[in-house]
Amino acid sequence: MKNYESYTVDDFIQDEEFRDWVQGNSSRESFWMSFLQQYPEQWEAFKHAERFIRSTNVPDERLSEGEIRKETNLFIERASAYIPVRNPTKIPRNTEQPTVYPFGSRWKLAIAALLAMASGISWYFSQPDLPHPFPQLAEANKTQLVETINDTQQPLRVVLNDSSEVLLSPKSQLRYPARFTGNSRTVYLTGEASFAVKHKSQPFMVYTGEMVTKVLGTQFVVRAFDLDRNITVQVISGKVSVYKAKTKQSLDNKEVRGLILYANQAALFEKTAGNLTKTLVANPSLLNKPEKEASFVYDEIPLPVILRELETSYGIPIQFDEQSFTSSRITATLSNESLYEKLDLLCKAASASYEITDGQIVISPLRVHAPK
Repeated sequence: MKNYESYTVDDFIQDEEFRDWVQGNSSRESFWMSFLQQYPEQWEAFKHAERFIRSTNVPDERLSEGEIRKETNLFIERASAYIPVRNPTKIPRNTEQPTVYPFGSRWKLAIAALLAMASGISWYFSQPDLPHPFPQLAEANKTQLVETINDTQQPLRVVLNDSSEVLLSPKSQLRYPARFTGNSRTVYLTGEASFAVKHKSQPFMVYTGEMVTKVLGTQFVVRAFDLDRNITVQVISGKVSVYKAKTKQSLDNKEVRGLILYANQAALFEKTAGNLTKTLVANPSLLNKPEKEASFVYDEIPLPVILRELETSYGIPIQFDEQSFTSSRITATLSNESLYEKLDLLCKAASASYEITDGQIVISPLRVHAPK
């Protein structure tokens, strides 16, 4: 007996009977139709799994207008054979008994609805491609894309064809091919998602409006909600290339203007001004722990030595004039503080200040004003 009460989205997707029912091949139709009445707490996982299976089993070919009309006409022709013709001469004049028509006005309305639907389908397929927030999506629409929308309150895990994983935030949408082909792996994001991309020779590209994030394999977070003033990319590990989608190369210059981001660095794209700048993530994570057991414990240690250790541990370049701080010796124990809190403590002890410029930390000695 399957424990449906504890089923997750993955469990539903891997359940062969559930997949058969979603695809219309199940012998347990009544069971799955009444499933949510028995297990109402499973509504969210049930619906997500159903949507996923339907989206990954979209037929590759669409009916042409001629095929739609042919099937519609054939249906009407067959249906008309079952519509009886009224014969008043066979009905007594004063009878109170109503005439029964197995296929009456409802049947005619159904045929009319079918004609309208067929006409609508024909119109839909004959229309030119409409504008889309992703300019590059017009080309991608030639091949069908799977669309996943997270309308829940929790992050939704999406596994792509190349085994890359996406954690799609609430109120976010991801479009991607069911199977990656060609020279690149391209997806389209509206909202926010965390990506863990499998390393392959084909670059993985995330289109978010006017900005493109390009990687071979790494972890990063993209935030690109329509109502946000900025688009941000935060790198967790590895290396990421970020550039404007509308950037064009000239014959003389093959370089695409963009940014290279490393772990703990971030890119900020201002939608209104169109500026793309590099900065640091809100809370840099520790990438390499110090070799010594007692991490960040210092006793009369020169400040340049401490800064180099922080630079290695967080993977963030720290720029400073070494000669300006050779006489600054620090005694401190730094443990659970964030990187910025560590820098605040060090700068206070060494009479210095720091700022973030172009994804780097720049430390400068405080200016001492001479007494008047």
